[in-house]
Amino acid sequence: MPLSSSPGDQHGIYRRTVMDPKRHRFHNKAAVGLTIVTLVLLVTLSLIFGEDHSSGNDSGRYLEDNNDNNNDDYNGDYSAFSCRYIYDKYPDPGAQQCSFARTCNGGEGVWAPWVFCHYDRFTVKTLFLMLSPVMLLWMMTLFRLLGSTAEDYFSPSLEMFSVKLGLPPRFAGVSLLALGNGAADVSATMSAIENDEENGYKLSLGALSGAAMMVGGVIAAIIVLVAGGVPCRGALVRDVMALLVTVVVVWRDLSSGEIGPSSVTLYLSMYFLFVCLVLVADIYHRKVVLPRLAAVRGEGNTEGEHGEVPAGPNAVQRVISTFSNYDNVPADETAPHASEEEDNIILHGPHGILHGNGSGVSSSQSMNPTEDENGGAYALLENHIDTFCAGDGSHGVSATNWTGASYDCRQEIMQHFYQAWEDAVWNGDINAAEKFMLICEFPFTILRKASIPIPCEGYYNRGVIALSIGMSPLWFAFYMYSGHDTNLLAGGWVVYFLIYWGLAIFVASLICRYAPGGESYMPMGVATPIALYGFVIAATWIDFVADSLVSLLDFVGIVLHIPGAIMGLTILAWGNSMADLSANVTMARKGLANMAMTACFAGPVFNILVGLGLGFSGLATQTGNEVKEVSLSAPVETGFVFIILNCICIITCGVVVGKGRIDVYYGYVALGLYAIYICASIGIQFSKYAD
Repeated sequence: MPLSSSPGDQHGIYRRTVMDPKRHRFHNKAAVGLTIVTLVLLVTLSLIFGEDHSSGNDSGRYLEDNNDNNNDDYNGDYSAFSCRYIYDKYPDPGAQQCSFARTCNGGEGVWAPWVFCHYDRFTVKTLFLMLSPVMLLWMMTLFRLLGSTAEDYFSPSLEMFSVKLGLPPRFAGVSLLALGNGAADVSATMSAIENDEENGYKLSLGALSGAAMMVGGVIAAIIVLVAGGVPCRGALVRDVMALLVTVVVVWRDLSSGEIGPSSVTLYLSMYFLFVCLVLVADIYHRKVVLPRLAAVRGEGNTEGEHGEVPAGPNAVQRVISTFSNYDNVPADETAPHASEEEDNIILHGPHGILHGNGSGVSSSQSMNPTEDENGGAYALLENHIDTFCAGDGSHGVSATNWTGASYDCRQEIMQHFYQAWEDAVWNGDINAAEKFMLICEFPFTILRKASIPIPCEGYYNRGVIALSIGMSPLWFAFYMYSGHDTNLLAGGWVVYFLIYWGLAIFVASLICRYAPGGESYMPMGVATPIALYGFVIAATWIDFVADSLVSLLDFVGIVLHIPGAIMGLTILAWGNSMADLSANVTMARKGLANMAMTACFAGPVFNILVGLGLGFSGLATQTGNEVKEVSLSAPVETGFVFIILNCICIITCGVVVGKGRIDVYYGYVALGLYAIYICASIGIQFSKYAD
């Protein structure tokens, strides 16, 4: 949340929260809209598929094979079974159904297992209806948390890397944004392959293909709709082709019947080469293409340093230029000159270029209104970053001693949190419903501020940064325990955790003592590693919230008797993609639609290549067998076919039909293609080709 100053501390300046009513109103509307859409889908699927499947024909869908189907005595431990099939195993209420609900999914159980345990007094559906207002509120809160976490805690670091440090946005899309969105998916893929030698890769392939269609189809469509259309030239075509080639290569390897060391090496090398291609192309665009365009157009001087007109590109350079096209720089445009008095770029706050709808300006630069048509303020910055001064900020005065530093930091923290509460409760620019949602979110606001350091300008608060760095190890330990079954406070992990926490407290103390206070900012050399660390912690928050949402949706699907296969293809795929949706759409709303579109295709490329590569590599190390025999199921092949169709569709709409631009209508085409994919997948799931 952007910050400004307020008088009150011993130096006359406090860091004060600036409430942006429009932004909070957007998150509220998005949360309500997503909740309504999800509920409509759940009710529709329940009406269509929600009969009681109690014949036991789906026993093969359990997490492990059941070799003793006639023995129902599991000593109350059903951790080897998926919670989605509770009614297939125990269709009638009772103690066994209660035990199943408490211990399924590796011991995690369903979201509210007690609903299945009061069978002597209430039916499951009665308790479910009683609980529904709480679930509805929790669902809206989770959707809002995803959006606000992405915008206020996840994206500021990406914005700083892209603008202040000159990191090419598309490179950030294939590296940081793809890593932040996909790290949890890669971890889940590796875990599934390594924990279930026979069927783990099949489950992973189904999840990866479904996610690729969801992200590359639905989320890309939403970005196109939000941005009002996006350019489609060399860079976007390159990213789409990367996903298409990835699917074709993986499909070919899996069709061969075995995955060996050569396939693993190929997968990891392909992603590494893709990242290198994007980086080289983006650097080439900035260092070669833009200066050449400026020279040709004769801005300032049509001749080189020695009176020579720069030579035109050769064949190799033309190829590189094609793949480096930044999409929002028409061929007849050139880079503007830097002002003779260079000034710092201010990203956030009342005078930041990203304030409101991104229409603000830096202190000495005015943005042409027509720039909004080409991507807003970001479109100018990302293409002409070298013409601006990405300075270190204004360095203020740090505390004079440790006692003063401790006092200043405490005052800054208390004032910051008090102001956050005051803005949520007493702000006159938001209505009662919006205040209610802010109050519901407030406990998580405190926890996020206390665990995610954001040293970016407009967000900078010395005391809060010190607090968040010092407390972030505790959050990370909770995240690893709740989401990855790893207890950092037990066993051999304790020593490493104490070292980690000790270093965090040490760094927090140095920041509190030596970092500038008031309206000053950290030097970029110090702020950059802190921002990168905060980016990682913010990614864990998004993953945690998304997992909580999936757990809730899974529980609702179970109670409504929606078959697990249908839930996996629809609602759970939707829930698993919410992290990508929140992060990518946030970047698109702020003008970085090209980074968002790149992440829509680079994310699935990362998940497929790195997830399968590391997963099969870990399986080979675990079993000692270098070669793994594999087979493809019809649902997975269906997913591959539709991913390829989606890639062809976007290139056709953007290059052939749109002549270099993807118009808004493509969003509806992509949504229609995804609907056809879902129908086809559901049809195959209930046919003889399901396995």
